[in-house]
Amino acid sequence: MAQKKMADDHGDHSDAKEEHSTYEGGQERVRSALMAMFGYFHTESSHHASEYLAYFRKNLEMILENIPQRWDYFEVCAAHDENEHLRFLEEAKKGLKPSLEYGSHIIHATETGQPTVVYGNVPNTNLITNLPEGCCVEVACLVDRNGIQPTHAGDLPVQLAAVNRLNINVQQLAVQAALTENLEHVYHATALDPLTSALLTLPQIRTMVDEMLQAEAQWLPEFARPKVLQAAD
Repeated sequence: MAQKKMADDHGDHSDAKEEHSTYEGGQERVRSALMAMFGYFHTESSHHASEYLAYFRKNLEMILENIPQRWDYFEVCAAHDENEHLRFLEEAKKGLKPSLEYGSHIIHATETGQPTVVYGNVPNTNLITNLPEGCCVEVACLVDRNGIQPTHAGDLPVQLAAVNRLNINVQQLAVQAALTENLEHVYHATALDPLTSALLTLPQIRTMVDEMLQAEAQWLPEFARPKVLQAAD
């Protein structure tokens, strides 16, 4: 039923006229395609999901087809009126009310004991049993005076666990690079990123990482700085 609903609402974009959120990727082409392939609704926005997987950004034509409008967080923030915070303060004086974000709900539940449920990012302590221990997972969490209590979800459908592990591999290698100061793990992580590997060869990936390290050198720890800059120090 859910797949049919997505197909009916978002499957054919040739004559779509209704405006949709740019953040969500217009007509939800990406979410629709992922549901059709893997059988479950994908909760991440179409825009972000297209960045994590190999299928939707192989060339400019595909980008324009799947993500018709770019969503840029920096541009959104830069476009804010400089006096917007003053208007916010004036509205706040009339009475505060919570936004859709979880922060105020979590504080209220822990302070009053009135329970609520949020979907939180927490370490995987056997919560999702077919994903690696210690990776970051998003699960339903009960919140009350006892704090945030993640709930046990068990196994994901095998194909969904596999999709998640594609990016968990990248995250684990990036963390290991920082913990062990092994710069090669930065190259490994980038080479295993699904979208990067769909677009670049291994030599191109190494060159790209070198260029990125050079561009960010002043903010990097010593082990990650290009050798020429380390020698200059």
